[in-house]
Amino acid sequence: MQRNQKHRILQQFLAASAVFLAAGGAMAQATAPAPQPGAPGMPGMHGHMHQGGGMWMKSVDTDGDGTISKAEADALFNRIDTNHDGKLDKAELDAYRKSMHEQRHAEMQQAFEAKFKAADKNGDGALTREEMQAGFPRMAKNFDKLDANHDGKVTMDEIRAGMQAMHQERMQRPQRGPGAPATPAAPAGSGG
Repeated sequence: MQRNQKHRILQQFLAASAVFLAAGGAMAQATAPAPQPGAPGMPGMHGHMHQGGGMWMKSVDTDGDGTISKAEADALFNRIDTNHDGKLDKAELDAYRKSMHEQRHAEMQQAFEAKFKAADKNGDGALTREEMQAGFPRMAKNFDKLDANHDGKVTMDEIRAGMQAMHQERMQRPQRGPGAPATPAAPAGSGG
């Protein structure tokens, strides 16, 4: 019975991790290369689900055979089960998600900085419109919005601030789709 419970908890955790990593992949949009035609992943997702899932898979698939064996799943379970009680509690899962988020964030920062440096052809620490178009084609659409001081160049700090502002704007928009709060019904007219 305890073995089935451990297996069920691990399955739930793995599913939650996949969702978490897919959401993290969306944050990587600024550092991800433009999608190539025929690239793997779901249509409209620009490969984020594939990228996040691929990274997660690599971190768990320690022998690199493209599958997760019971031993690899158990190793992951044991890595998360920090108090070694054979159970994953909310605090352990939260700590694991936080550490994975921090690790992913650091990796994304490094990738972004390397890509920025490669796009900065003249090495002045800022991207002209042309450099941004060549290095960050999707982001280049927002060049004027990102160029906060309107000097015709965008620095790494301007990009970070602009991306944060755009993220805040998105968070302020009403949610749509499943799980979104229902829109209040229009008030009924007084029937007189």
